[in-house]
Amino acid sequence: FTKDGKTMYFTRNNYLDGKKGKNENKITLIKIYKATLAENKWTNITELPFNSNNYSTGHPVLSPDEKTLYFASDMPGTLGQSDLFKVKINEDGSFGTPQNLGNTINTEGKEQFPQITEDNILYFSSNGHIGLGGLDVFMVDLKTNNQIENVGKPVNSEKDDFAFSFNTTKNVGFFSSNRTGADNIYQAN
Repeated sequence: FTKDGKTMYFTRNNYLDGKKGKNENKITLIKIYKATLAENKWTNITELPFNSNNYSTGHPVLSPDEKTLYFASDMPGTLGQSDLFKVKINEDGSFGTPQNLGNTINTEGKEQFPQITEDNILYFSSNGHIGLGGLDVFMVDLKTNNQIENVGKPVNSEKDDFAFSFNTTKNVGFFSSNRTGADNIYQAN
């Protein structure tokens, strides 16, 4: 969501105006959409221009200045199974060309679920960096972009740990994990 609460970027199946889109293997992939709030209703739902029926885009998050959208995708140019990308949001609302965040962050595995704090720390989940098992939550300072850190236990476990969100003001985070056999939401302070 933008800070004014009037624009939302979200992921859903490739579905628009009552029609499901499918790739050449008849699989419905995920895409990123944008909606605007008008008269207390989400309207003008449009898919972003870099979506495709041939690859997935998802997990959008805005930079603190709302000029860049970060997301995960397996689009051409991906180093692994899925990578993190960024795309500039132009002043007129159009988008630049998506850029891969590079091999410091992306691996041959999956990088997903980006989240950015107000002080430009990127949290994401990966099964390609050395971790405790499955997807683990990692962090990197986007100002220096040179040191990936595993956030460790108790957030990470031997199972999948993902979708980490951290509020720097309140010093509290939330994340999802299947450590008990099903996806649940956990709090970390």
